[in-house]
Amino acid sequence: MKRTNPFSARRIALGALCLVLTVLCALVHATPQDGAVKLRLRLIDSATGRDCTGIVRLTDSTSKKSMPLPGLYDRLRGVKVAAEFRGWHVVPAAGAETTLPRGAYRLEALAGLETRLAVVDLDLTKDAPAETVVKLSPAFDAEKSGFVAGNTHLHLMKLTKDDAEDYLRKIPAADRLRVLFISYLERFKDDAEYITNTYPIGDVPAFNATGVLVNNGEEHRHNFGSHGEGYGHVMFLNVKNLVKPVSLGPGITGGGNDDLALRPGIDDARRQGGTVIWCHNSFGHEDVLNALTGRLHALNVFDGSRRGTFEENYYRYVNLGIRMPISTGTDWFIYDFSRVYVRCKEPLSVASWLDGLKAGRNQATNGPMLTLRVNDHEIGDTLKFAEPGKVKIEATATGRLDFQELQLVHNGKVIRTQKTQDKAPFRAKLSAEVRIEEPGWFAVRIVSTTMNELGYQLFAHTSPIYVELAGKTIFDADSAQALLRQIEEGQAAISKQGQFSSPQARQELLGLYDESAKLLRQRLQKRS
Repeated sequence: MKRTNPFSARRIALGALCLVLTVLCALVHATPQDGAVKLRLRLIDSATGRDCTGIVRLTDSTSKKSMPLPGLYDRLRGVKVAAEFRGWHVVPAAGAETTLPRGAYRLEALAGLETRLAVVDLDLTKDAPAETVVKLSPAFDAEKSGFVAGNTHLHLMKLTKDDAEDYLRKIPAADRLRVLFISYLERFKDDAEYITNTYPIGDVPAFNATGVLVNNGEEHRHNFGSHGEGYGHVMFLNVKNLVKPVSLGPGITGGGNDDLALRPGIDDARRQGGTVIWCHNSFGHEDVLNALTGRLHALNVFDGSRRGTFEENYYRYVNLGIRMPISTGTDWFIYDFSRVYVRCKEPLSVASWLDGLKAGRNQATNGPMLTLRVNDHEIGDTLKFAEPGKVKIEATATGRLDFQELQLVHNGKVIRTQKTQDKAPFRAKLSAEVRIEEPGWFAVRIVSTTMNELGYQLFAHTSPIYVELAGKTIFDADSAQALLRQIEEGQAAISKQGQFSSPQARQELLGLYDESAKLLRQRLQKRS
């Protein structure tokens, strides 16, 4: 009978015991109770008492650096921002749980533009409470005022389909958007990574449960280079079918010519019942042509950048008597809180929201909410006077951050200003009595150097309230001359850069600019 070596058995037993102890030590050090802490977060709307979605940021009280929050969706997914603006994550309405190293932290929370910033100091050096509940107090109530928030311009790229689904389910709702337009866009080779191109044209009901109505439209565009300026970019919203070709010009399509203007595509979209919005303020050469002929329903400002100013070309259009609502979006990813607040009819739908936008009952902002009344008329209305007289104007601005100054604009000129008052929320109220001597328009805006929590300069501007006098609308000669110069400069740039299939095609395209220049000259001559 073979006998077991007692020393060998002892070594085996000791080895097994050491292995068990090593595993136990690793498990002990890996538990949240010793090396980390679990933090469960829930947000409540203090005005309603209901759970709500929003965004939070946790910063280390010592280093002041923002902390990663595993398990929470990154609010700035796809966006590059400076370190001081990083760290925002989405907390869904059901709440969320994350894990952190033990320490002392400052928690910040908000939802869209409509709540104040909530700040809570957390001592997580020991065990965390079962749940940390943060109450979000209102800065203003947009929907109680009849306004519904929407974003007219969004693309996503370099995401998986699952990640795009998460993005569209979580971020728009956390930002308190109610209507969102993604759009189909073609660019040679690059568009293989444009994930929003995979959604069907029209309504996307899969996201209705989030409380956000999503619609997929089209960005119709011409570029001389893959990203450079050309005839311009225009959004087609709530169309039934793609307008083809989607993109124009060899710079963006990789072949072909510059024969085709944007105008035929715009006319196609309008025949479908679509809404046509010019992108990027004054970017592109064909904007003036389409504005003068009434083909544009609205103008997007600051969608993707701070390109241009309100004075160019927005004020020039309305100074020619063109009814042009102001609009905005965020282009690539929802990098900012930019949105359009629209007063629209119930029940809310994509069509009713767009009807309100086209009627000019709206404002574009990434900061405060604005109000404007002229003789008890609201934004988008037209006041008609048989003879000169006085009007009474009341305007307000209310927002989470110090927007610094509210301004009253009359026919493109600032005529009254009011600095902010109060704090959290900041407010400004302006009253004026103005004598009407000529037809025109009124609007209010802010001018601010303040940066919001995502690192973008504040802006806000209403669409106009229009004024007719003795049956006439405004026609400002200086604005007409400025737009005439733009037409001529655009025509010269196209003559230099365009690649045409024939001299006839070249002449037909440039002839559109001749027609618009002739129209403006005729109107100038009549007013002289």
